[in-house]
Amino acid sequence: MSMYGKLVEAAEDVYAYIQGRGEWFASNTGLVVGEKYAVVVDSVCSESRAREAIEKFREVTNKDFRILINTHGHPDHVWTNHMFDAVTIAHEEARNETATAFVEIYQSLFPELDFSGAKITPQDVTFKKTMALHIGEELKIVHPGVAHTKGDCYVYLPQKKVVFCGDLLFANPCTPFAMGGSIRGSIKALKELLDLDAEVYIPGHGELAGKEHVEDAIKYFEFVWEEAKKRHEKGMSWYEATMDIDLGEYRKWNESERIVGNVARAYAEIEGRELEFAEVLDVARKMLGFER
Repeated sequence: MSMYGKLVEAAEDVYAYIQGRGEWFASNTGLVVGEKYAVVVDSVCSESRAREAIEKFREVTNKDFRILINTHGHPDHVWTNHMFDAVTIAHEEARNETATAFVEIYQSLFPELDFSGAKITPQDVTFKKTMALHIGEELKIVHPGVAHTKGDCYVYLPQKKVVFCGDLLFANPCTPFAMGGSIRGSIKALKELLDLDAEVYIPGHGELAGKEHVEDAIKYFEFVWEEAKKRHEKGMSWYEATMDIDLGEYRKWNESERIVGNVARAYAEIEGRELEFAEVLDVARKMLGFER
């Protein structure tokens, strides 16, 4: 019996292990079965979740997990890299983010969650813009610029018309999130995904998606940017702006509290500055205590 997720076939020899409804730390991971070995896309946040994902993968292949691609450096996508005994690949900025994803910080913010077995394991191989794997078919690994984080990548299988999006895409009704990256960069990256010759989009959080889900995420970030910009021009602080914004239809989306982090990021972009570590923690605490 599955405790956390389910294995879904996205295309022939391409699978997604989908966790929950996309809530915090319930991230998706993926599997591509090649001619000689298998490629994993992202790990998960705890040993028990990783064990279940591996059990599900073993239902469809006995081939070795030779390579693991991390779509970015957030802990729910990297903390169990060590359990796959694979060569790990990520964008160079994602490796830096992985190295600072300290369990203690997240445990203090999410004391109710189980992160047992979580371990920081920086990736073995990094790249700057693009790279490709050839495992019987081509996997294109592309960094679209700063978006969800500074070090995102997506994994595109043109022959299968499938994209592993990582957290570039939170599929409706999961609320998108870009506090650690860029609102405008997220819009740009999502438009890049939309332009691909793809039919199945595997999000970092949420169920298998199509182009309409990518469009929904673009509209959400455009809403955040415009609403934040209007209130910044009126002289409101980022938190005043957050409390003043009417989420409308987005109020019904899961984890709607992410508006707090998204507006803080929008304000930092408008002002041409970076969020400092102490400010990030303050934003995170306000976000997790957010009630409307």
